[in-house]
Amino acid sequence: MLSRARSLLMVLAALTAAVAGMRAQGGPPMITDDPGTPGNGHWEINLAWTDQQTPGSTLLGLPLLDANYGVGDRIQLNYQASWNVLHAAGQPNESGFSDSQVAVKWRYYDAGDTGLQLSTYPRVFFLDPGSDSDRRGTADPYTTILLPLEVRRDFGILSVNADIGRTFSAATANRGWTGGVCIGREISKGWEVDGELHWNASDQLQRTEGILNLGTRYDFSRHATLLLAVGRDLHDSFGPRISLLTFVGVQLRL
Repeated sequence: MLSRARSLLMVLAALTAAVAGMRAQGGPPMITDDPGTPGNGHWEINLAWTDQQTPGSTLLGLPLLDANYGVGDRIQLNYQASWNVLHAAGQPNESGFSDSQVAVKWRYYDAGDTGLQLSTYPRVFFLDPGSDSDRRGTADPYTTILLPLEVRRDFGILSVNADIGRTFSAATANRGWTGGVCIGREISKGWEVDGELHWNASDQLQRTEGILNLGTRYDFSRHATLLLAVGRDLHDSFGPRISLLTFVGVQLRL
């Protein structure tokens, strides 16, 4: 496991060193988000297959729906949910809907494409009324609120995208902090490669999780983009480490 983690770190270091022409972009397939919005009256819909593997269990999202709609040039409405399938060693498979997520992004400061951009993206996670997915292990019974901030800016040949947020919940285990840094490079027109370090922490920072994620986006056309990412935990004091984190999807822009 350590040798694989070192290999992923070497790849990320190589991406960081190749700073010429770099542009950071968060959002699917990456975990870290950015201040970008679809534009007034436009849809941005991400459909994906996700796979999270830990020792003794696998959680699949088949599919994940992440739908975004632009209201004006700086506001984005979001809804996200997935149909989850849980494979646990020695247990029968369970399946059901995930928690639903609704969010509103507001880019409240924008100095242009290469200047400083700032946004906030409040998000609510909740169990759908009448759902028993929490008993199946595919959803959380507690409502959780995430209050994040996103920032993006070019620094000459290097562009940085980062976010940080605080989660609030009636469940102590759901309270904490989350954040990440994402960098990217356009290899050729319509094809970019991204790398990120993302972390989660408990309320008092006693426990932490660090995730390394590498991804790519490839434009099939003006309206469709292939989304791919693969990652793993570098460390996790919450519980079993994620040995494989996969995202395979397509983004449709309407």
